[in-house]
Amino acid sequence: MRYDGPFGASVPMNTFSHRTRSQNLERLATEPLDLLVIGGGVTGAGIAWDGALRGLRVGLVEKADFGSGTSGRSARLIHGGIRYLAQWQIGLVYESSRERRTLLRIAPHLVRPLPFLYPLYKGGKDRRIKIRAGMWMYDTLALFRNIHIHRMLDREETLEAEPCVAARRLLGAAEYYDAQVDDARLTLATAQAAHRAGALIANYTRAVGFLRDEAGQIGGITARDELTGETLDIVARVVVNATGVWADELMRLDESQAGRRLRPTKGIHIVVDRRRFGNRHAIVFTSPRDERMLFLVPWGPLAYIGTTETDYAGDLDRPHATAEDVAYLLEAANLAFPGVRLAEEDIISTWAGLRPLIADEEEENAYDLSREHEIFESDTGLISIAGGKLTTYRHMAEEVVDRVVARLAARYGVGGFRECSTDETPLDPAPLSELRRLVEEGRGEAASAGVEPEMMRHLIGRFGSGYRAVVRLIAEDPSLGEPIVGGLPYLWAEVEYALAEEMAVTLSDMLVRRIPLLYAAPDQGLSVARAVAERMAAVLSWDEAGIARQLAAYAQEAALTRAYR
Repeated sequence: MRYDGPFGASVPMNTFSHRTRSQNLERLATEPLDLLVIGGGVTGAGIAWDGALRGLRVGLVEKADFGSGTSGRSARLIHGGIRYLAQWQIGLVYESSRERRTLLRIAPHLVRPLPFLYPLYKGGKDRRIKIRAGMWMYDTLALFRNIHIHRMLDREETLEAEPCVAARRLLGAAEYYDAQVDDARLTLATAQAAHRAGALIANYTRAVGFLRDEAGQIGGITARDELTGETLDIVARVVVNATGVWADELMRLDESQAGRRLRPTKGIHIVVDRRRFGNRHAIVFTSPRDERMLFLVPWGPLAYIGTTETDYAGDLDRPHATAEDVAYLLEAANLAFPGVRLAEEDIISTWAGLRPLIADEEEENAYDLSREHEIFESDTGLISIAGGKLTTYRHMAEEVVDRVVARLAARYGVGGFRECSTDETPLDPAPLSELRRLVEEGRGEAASAGVEPEMMRHLIGRFGSGYRAVVRLIAEDPSLGEPIVGGLPYLWAEVEYALAEEMAVTLSDMLVRRIPLLYAAPDQGLSVARAVAERMAAVLSWDEAGIARQLAAYAQEAALTRAYR
């Protein structure tokens, strides 16, 4: 048997809205799949994208929102992992460096080069000769095709580059490059790309049980629409568990695999006003308690500091920064940047994410656990993936889809699928040449559209070629060109766009992941939450009670960012 394309010619190729979600749920209940992915984090979205591009009939369900777990609460870095060199994880650094290069190529609007500064101090644990050798190895593993080759700075050059670093005992620094990304938007863009390739995707759809054939093999799931409470059966030849830190829970639901596979660890970040530091680089520093590598990272007018690494045994849906977590970061930051004198009241927001690391009984320190990923297959046919890191998600997805294709051929005699092409396919509807031009020549686009260059860079950096739809909204209603919160670049037009093209169906979707006011606004966006909810209500048909429920749920999200207090 052979499939020429997923689902035939009736795939909707335009919007990605709440209406698309409803249509997809109707089709998932009636159209058998080759592959069903459970989990709408970046790995699950990547698997759906890869599978759909190869010609498989693909569905994806996510119990909450895309990127609402680990994939929207990371360090927001696409990096080779220079610290893994000290652990001799050479293969992981090579893979990560290759994937960084790939993501810079296929998503230049989302993944942007970022210079890093690694200060060196007399008496510090890292000697200059050791760091120089490490930097040459880092460049070598990137095949000397990183954004720029590293360079070593002396003391004066270091202080000129970043005056905020501690000057006492400073010897100099290493300057090198990695990249930065809005992790939630990368996840969303991957889900949208999967949709354009033909995958049937729905958020707020929870797997509550497995369907099995006469031999006891998994042949789909029973799912519950979390917005309506309705249930549906989704039939699929292969089911993939890409639920991250929830993977163990789903494997227990399978009942064919016993025992815990994962060791969740928590990492937190704090957000502060970037003017306190004035940094242009992401700056590496270490904790005085355990010598863990930490980062101060620029983020528009803000900066964030992180991350911690502690074992976690709490509610997987509600991780948050504790007072101890925050004190740990403030202590390290005030030693590394003594002139800044950060205090708890300087923190604008926090976020906490859980890493789905593979358990290793021989490794006591969570910081030293491997970031390698593993793929498990149960006796009943469930394929599960765990571990890994944001940077390598595309390659992880490729390995999973390779297994799925092999399973389809061996068990069902289905073949003729295309090879993996995600390493050359843009995460945007526009061709790569146009996408690169947009990123490089945004000023010209701004002049022709009558938009300020800085705002055009903001729109292209968030929406790629979709910026044109946002600009059209503003042209039709100039009030949509106003900022939602003064001093931040996010516009009211972005709310309208997220409703039409980004499957935002709750207030938290909008203000946490589509427009990150939860992290960027000093009041976590609570002062504008009702106004945003009322705009959403006009599209999503919420009544006053529905608006109240949305506001209450968002207030709980905001409270988590302040729980350390």
